[in-house]
Amino acid sequence: MKKLLLFVLFCTLCLLGMTNVSAQVSDGLLPVLEAYSRSDWAQVSALCKKGMADRTISEADGLYWLVLSEMSAGNYAAALNSSTEYLTSFSNGRDRAEIMYQRGRALYELNYKEDSIKQLYDFVKAYPNNDKVSFGLFWIAESLFDFKNYERASLFYRMVIDDYPASPKREAAAYRLEIIEQRKREEELLQLLKVTHEESLKAAEDYEKKVQRYEQAILAYQKRIMELEAQLKGR
Repeated sequence: MKKLLLFVLFCTLCLLGMTNVSAQVSDGLLPVLEAYSRSDWAQVSALCKKGMADRTISEADGLYWLVLSEMSAGNYAAALNSSTEYLTSFSNGRDRAEIMYQRGRALYELNYKEDSIKQLYDFVKAYPNNDKVSFGLFWIAESLFDFKNYERASLFYRMVIDDYPASPKREAAAYRLEIIEQRKREEELLQLLKVTHEESLKAAEDYEKKVQRYEQAILAYQKRIMELEAQLKGR
């Protein structure tokens, strides 16, 4: 029965993308995996903390599943703390790559965009063959997009599209590139309108100056005529 349950849980977690589950799972970890397969994030968190406290779950495994459950629950501050603790305690841990990625995601969601870029770049650089590399590149691009650094963001979106054509993030990256191109066209149009408006103002100003010079010339001419008439009358 235990083997059947483990097989079912393993298949479920693989479908969720958790392919690094070990074939040997401790009895203490089984309830955690079962709760995770039900998307019961609160239960996963409680079981992990209890398991680490009574040592039925290793600290590394407990922190790993704690990070994943906290991220899934949208509890990004807790996920950041748990992931930081894991990376500090297990610099060579089996799940270090996944935790680095999740920490970068947590930083992004907490609006620490610069720190997120650094964390995700370190992840991509350290694990270039990891399945989540295209995701890491995408979220780096998202941070740059949020900073309105569209040129650099485009480079990372393009990497996702060109280097990882099968990535689930490819479509989203392509959409972002379309938005960036649209914004470029809008900025070019606004610049053109601005130049046209400035040229129109300058043309109007030049016209006003010509009118003023013309009026001044007429006044001067009229004054001269009046002076000549006065001279004629005096003779």
